[in-house]
Amino acid sequence: MAMKTKPTLQEVLKPDPERTTLIITIGNPLRKDDGVGPYLAELLAKRLPPGVSLLNVYDRPEKSLDFVKKDSGKIIIIDAADFGGEPGEIRIISEEEIFAMTLSTHNLPIPILYQALAEESGCTVFFVGIQPADVSFGEGLNPQVEKAAREIANYILEA
Repeated sequence: MAMKTKPTLQEVLKPDPERTTLIITIGNPLRKDDGVGPYLAELLAKRLPPGVSLLNVYDRPEKSLDFVKKDSGKIIIIDAADFGGEPGEIRIISEEEIFAMTLSTHNLPIPILYQALAEESGCTVFFVGIQPADVSFGEGLNPQVEKAAREIANYILEA
């Protein structure tokens, strides 16, 4: 039996050349590192490659359901996620991990969002988590978290 290999970050972030890639950023910029999603959206907003759409939903991930189209190439959700890593660590969170962990501080739990997006779109959904250092109330990102957002932006823009 062949083992299914986990895709690399570069493979996940590479736009689908045949169809649309939708990037959904989530986060609250008033909760320090939880604001990494909106920060990433700012980095990408004016320079998206062809075939890539960006939707920044801040701390209301349920808003993304209104914009999903059937048969997109893929959907990439990017948010701060406490998976026990080092601050700024980037991880592709598998479907099994999403349903086993509480990853978000938002109103709609990420597992429910993930499942709804997959069902609505009929496409592959990826969740990219960035380990926060601090999600308490306040503004500004930890330097490692900010560096991770820039790294993700560079992967997307260079692809």
